[in-house]
Amino acid sequence: MTFAQLPPPAFAVDRPDGRHVLLREHGGNRQLWMPADAPPTAPLAAVIPFDAHLPQRVEATLRLWQRLTGSAAPPVAPLTAQQRRRLILMLRALDGWQEHASYREIAAVLLDPLVRHQSRRDWLTSPRRAQIIRLVRDAVRRMRGGYRDLLSGR
Repeated sequence: MTFAQLPPPAFAVDRPDGRHVLLREHGGNRQLWMPADAPPTAPLAAVIPFDAHLPQRVEATLRLWQRLTGSAAPPVAPLTAQQRRRLILMLRALDGWQEHASYREIAAVLLDPLVRHQSRRDWLTSPRRAQIIRLVRDAVRRMRGGYRDLLSGR
């Protein structure tokens, strides 16, 4: 496939470094770039950094190729019900954490209202406290880039 064979772009601009193209699709926007010295008939290529997210980048590149060529994309592995419930709890815990709620307040809202009445000693050794700390920790990690793990089924 070449740039000349791409569907009409929603937006294209020529810059000193090359041609920047935006394709609008039902699944989201795709940004493409063609170097300034490449003819429109040159085959498309992907530049993929060899970093911690290489598998997800390769999969995304394959999906783009399949979409552009009309090939059938493989199904995405769905989340289990337990994974979905935990992700929802993580997002809600992250909301509370970002609003500066204490772990105890978050636990009382998300897990068990009775933790509000526990003694300080009982709260500090509570499994609910440990669970909330893990939920917030994992949510913050996902917020800071770990969401890409979802693409690999982790």
